[in-house]
Amino acid sequence: MSQFNVGDTVTKMYGKKPATILRQVSWRSSNGNPCWYCQYLAPSKGCFEAYENELKLYEPLEEIMADTKTLYSFKKEDGTIAYGSHIGTNSSNNYLIEEKGTNNIHVIAPADLEEVLPYTFSAAMNGKETHYVCQPDTVKKGDYLLYTNGTTPQIAVVIAVDTKNKNARSKFRGKRLVLDDL
Repeated sequence: MSQFNVGDTVTKMYGKKPATILRQVSWRSSNGNPCWYCQYLAPSKGCFEAYENELKLYEPLEEIMADTKTLYSFKKEDGTIAYGSHIGTNSSNNYLIEEKGTNNIHVIAPADLEEVLPYTFSAAMNGKETHYVCQPDTVKKGDYLLYTNGTTPQIAVVIAVDTKNKNARSKFRGKRLVLDDL
């Protein structure tokens, strides 16, 4: 029995773009894992086929955002910096922020909030840019890094620091190279 039906709105397992299931591709199904033919909802984004285990039901962004507890920093009326989580939105589209530690509720314009993110940097390796988490001042733009995760070491170049990327990978697995003239 399949978990999806024709007409369901889905995304790829690690995707964000919603698509509608148009039909089952019976000739590609294997071992009880149906294959589905889907069309992206956005115009001119095309169609794709995917096995059922490569899909998940689409959750609208609003529901996802309501379920997550993003941490924000904000300036209180007395000028001190406080931290809190978004718990709702009022009729003026201002955020209701519950302050950490005190549970006080503050009404704050989204523009006056800053999302708290780990310190990140981006590095290019084999023509692909990837973001990593690190401590401030660990790397500088232009640094060469030796990536040692895997069987073949690779050279990476730091493209930018303090990128504030919330989708950054974990810590960079490798070493910073010190280049001295010979």
